[in-house]
Amino acid sequence: MKEPIGKIVKALGGSPWFQGYVRGKLGHDPVFEEARQAVAQVGGPVIDLGCGAGIFGLWLGVHGFDGSYRGYDLGRWKIEAGLEAAQSLRLQSYGLEVADMTKVSFEPAAIICAFDVLHYLDAERQREFLESLAAAARGGAVLLVRTGVSGCGWRTAATVGEEYVTRLSGWIRGGAINFPRLEALLEFFEEQGCSVESRPLWGGTPFSSYWLKVGAHPNH
Repeated sequence: MKEPIGKIVKALGGSPWFQGYVRGKLGHDPVFEEARQAVAQVGGPVIDLGCGAGIFGLWLGVHGFDGSYRGYDLGRWKIEAGLEAAQSLRLQSYGLEVADMTKVSFEPAAIICAFDVLHYLDAERQREFLESLAAAARGGAVLLVRTGVSGCGWRTAATVGEEYVTRLSGWIRGGAINFPRLEALLEFFEEQGCSVESRPLWGGTPFSSYWLKVGAHPNH
């Protein structure tokens, strides 16, 4: 895995802090490889909501994915960094856009990614966002959701603490800190006519991260 990580870090450039952040995420956060394997099974196009610098798209690209990848994020400098990296890596079907993830079209998408973004939305906006995701799943898309959850003891406390540190660093600015309950998420998607697979995906981290793979329920 070191060679792909090194390629991405070099392509993104930036400050030593940023390069260390990217290297740490790709080296220790299991979501990138978990999601890459899901994309390998399903195929593209891929839409990545709240994509940051589009690191997941770069991860797909250096592993040979040649389908369409499009990411959306409000951080302009992150989008610009990701686009420059994609150009450096000569990724042909890679696009990023500065946009509110709750207001973009999900079509066409075979896979929709929402990694660590639900908690930035207050209760009303979170439900509206989840409703739009569920509708996309009923329409045939596969949702890949990774989120910290509440009610997970010391892991939830660590996750909330990390969120405050991240904001102090300037990587994230604004938004709610509203981690959903896992049981409520599972119940919501089931009520919306979706099938849900869920399991912990915190790897070696102390965070309350859960992985949800959501699709259309076969009986709907």
